[in-house]
Parts: sequence; structure tokens; C-alpha cells
Amino acid sequence: MAQKSDLQLAYEALSGKAEAYRTLWQYYDGDQPLTYSTERLDEIFRGLKARFTQNWCAVVVDAMLDRLNLARWQVAGDEAAAARLNELYQETELHLDSEDAHLAALVCGEAFIVAWPNEDEGTVEAFYNDPRLCHIQYYQANPRRKLWAAKWWEASDGTYRLTLYYPDRLEYYATRKAARKVNSWKAFEPGDPPQAENPYGEIPVFHLRRTRRAITSELANAIRPQDAVNKLLADMMVAAEFGAFRQRWVISTADVGPLKNAPNEIWNIPAGDGLGQATSAGEFSQTDLVVYLNAMDKLATSIAIITRTPKHYFFGQGGDPSGEALIAMESPLNRKCQRCIDVFGATWRQVGAFLLTLDGWGDVAEAEVEPQFDAPETVQPRTEAEIRQMSVAAGLPLATVLRAEGWTDAEIEQMEQDKAAEQAAATAGLAQALVEQQRRAEQWQPAGAGEPGSGEAGEPGSSGGRDGEAA
Repeated sequence: MAQKSDLQLAYEALSGKAEAYRTLWQYYDGDQPLTYSTERLDEIFRGLKARFTQNWCAVVVDAMLDRLNLARWQVAGDEAAAARLNELYQETELHLDSEDAHLAALVCGEAFIVAWPNEDEGTVEAFYNDPRLCHIQYYQANPRRKLWAAKWWEASDGTYRLTLYYPDRLEYYATRKAARKVNSWKAFEPGDPPQAENPYGEIPVFHLRRTRRAITSELANAIRPQDAVNKLLADMMVAAEFGAFRQRWVISTADVGPLKNAPNEIWNIPAGDGLGQATSAGEFSQTDLVVYLNAMDKLATSIAIITRTPKHYFFGQGGDPSGEALIAMESPLNRKCQRCIDVFGATWRQVGAFLLTLDGWGDVAEAEVEPQFDAPETVQPRTEAEIRQMSVAAGLPLATVLRAEGWTDAEIEQMEQDKAAEQAAATAGLAQALVEQQRRAEQWQPAGAGEPGSGEAGEPGSSGGRDGEAA
């Protein structure tokens, strides 16, 4: 059996995951299919025009996404490089794309960042790429080492473009057929030009993965319970339309055609003829919708447990929980988010080092680049201040405590400068106040008061009596 070419492997990987990822995005967006347990039910409800969904998948993903914020960068021992990297993070708009990349990694299990210089403008470009458009092939002997990467997209003329990235070159391919008609890798032909040099010795495609073991979505275990919730919701809406209102009945030998079941209608029920069935009326009980609501609540609780999402994200809680209660309730979610931060951080470290290389800072070691994420824990300001105060009272330096909270060295240094300036201003203000007080005391003292011979009682030179009288 002939070995598959890189182009063939890239086409099979890209085309093979498109449908699965499209379905995952539909579940996140709330455009979820209505699934029934049997074909008969599917046929009965096929004519249902409305679609009802209670989208808990978005809650599961967004609860994590809100805690995955890449705020800033540090470079060990090089403040200038760190400042430039933070500028590049803003200039390339990666501070916006990072959230899209994290969202895609949670929904699909993976996302991609591509970085490359814009030679026409002399700038560095870096942007998020949809996981349906990119693929990375790794060495089998070393799954951390990239062998090659691929990216395809539909051009403005409706045909496909595909690029293969290697450490030493970039290969370009294109199709003559329209993208919708392409069903084989053989439709791709070398482009014009067929390839270009890669002078950086590194594949400029970076892979964000939720887990290293396998590409799995955060929604993998939530989709089936979500289907059940939607099924119950659709059943409840149908029952509400046909069985939630009380149905009334009348038995009479007289004509009951004029009776109408509508608001503000008063029935004049005709009497029987006294010979046959006596006139009687009654009503059927309505469908109890609480049964459906309770079942959906239990399924929502199951989704919360399976995905380790706090239940207060699904249901309203009575009162506001304290800071300590939030820490306990959200600890499973926070641990899950921290694992994602650790995994994502390894890839962002590669992105940061490559951005500095593209910007002309030379070879910056990945180990020296540190992406700084906001802490995933939800801590109320008062609780955070109390924790900080107790840590300092226990003997920890304030700078150490602040660094553990996520403060950068530059922020801590600025805080120390502000504190010193405030103390200097307070000292100068106190000294000025003392001088002013002394000046005012001297200004209001009577002329000659307190001087020798001034004649004040009890002072040397004073006679102690009235003028012109002997003591």
C-alpha cells in the first residue's frame, strides 16, 4: 500500500472534521435538532413547525470562557521585551482573538493561531483560525513536535486554497473546481507560486487544545442530556397547546351546537325532555405541566454535575452567597479552568516567543515568556481584602501576596513608588503645617512679651506693684 502524501492526509483531516464541528457549533448556538427515542414519534412530530430549545450547552461553555482571560505577558529578565510583546498583543488584536480561540477550543476541542509578517506593511500579523480550517500533523515518536500544518479556505472565486506549512517552506495548492464540487484531494494542484521559503525555521501555526490526550469538546458529555431536555420541552409545549386547558363536555338530548367554549361566554344549557338521558355537564382535567418541568430540572442538574458547572448557573439561588460559599461552590469549575489555563498557556508561550522573533527581537526562549491569565476564582472585593490582610499579618511580604494574586512586577513596583510618593507628600505636609503653626504663634505674640525687663509679674525686673508705688 502506497504511503499517503501530506496533501492527501491534510485533505482527509480537514474534510473529515467539518461536519462534526459544525454540529458542535450548532449545539452551542442553540440551533439544536429535536431528537426522539423512536421513529414513530419522529414521524408524528415531523410536522411541528416551532422548535423549542433550552440551551444549557452555552451555559456550560460560557461559565468556563468567562474565567479564561489572557490579560498580559511577562518576559523573564527583559522588561523591554515584555513591553513590546504586550504592544504586539494589542496591535495584532490577539487580545480580542484570544477569546474566540478559547471559545473554539472549548466547543470543538481545538483552535489555531497563525502568525506571519506582513511584508507590504512591515508589520506582524497574528489571528485566530476556525478549527474547521486548520490541521497540524505531529511526529509519532514525539507528539509535541509538529511535522507540518495545513490550512484551507474558500477563495473569493469559489475555489479552494490550501497551504502546507513546514519548518523550511510553505507549499501552496489550489483547485480549479468550485469548492462545493471538490470531493478528492486530487483536485488540488500546485499554486502560483508553488512554494515559498520559511526563513524562521518554525511552523507558524499554533495549536490550542483543551486536553492533550485527545481532541474532545467540553460538550461531549452534555449533548445527550441536552437532547432529552429539548425533547421534554417540546412535549410540554405540545401538551400546553392541546391539554393544558380544561375541556368541558355536555350530555343532552337537546341541540348543544350554539354552545361555544370561549372567554366571557355564559352557557345556557338546555334542559332534557324528561324522557331520555338527563342533561349533565362536566370537564376533563388538564395536563399537569409540572411533571415536565421537574424532569427538565433534574436533567439540568445532571448536566451541571457531569460538566462540574455550579448549579447556581442553571437555577436562581435565594439570596447572595458569601465569598467563602462561592469559593466552595465553584472550586470544581475553577480547577477545570486552571487545567485549561495550564494547557493553553503552553501554546500561548510559543505564540509569544514567535511574535518577538517576527518583530526582530532575536531568538527568545519560550521558557522566558509567561502569559498572564486572570485568576479564575470569583472572590468578592471584601473577601479578597481580608485574605490579603491576614496573609500580611501572618508574616508574608505584601509584594509576595500581590504577586500571588496576579500582579505583575511592574504593577508592584508602581505601587511601591506611589506609596513612597504618598508618604513623602504626607511628611512634607506635616512639616509645612508645623512651620505654619510656628509662624502664626510668632505673629500673634505681643511685642516685647517674655523679654527681660518687660515688667510682667513674676519675671525678673518686675516690681510686682502698680506704677509709681513701692513694693
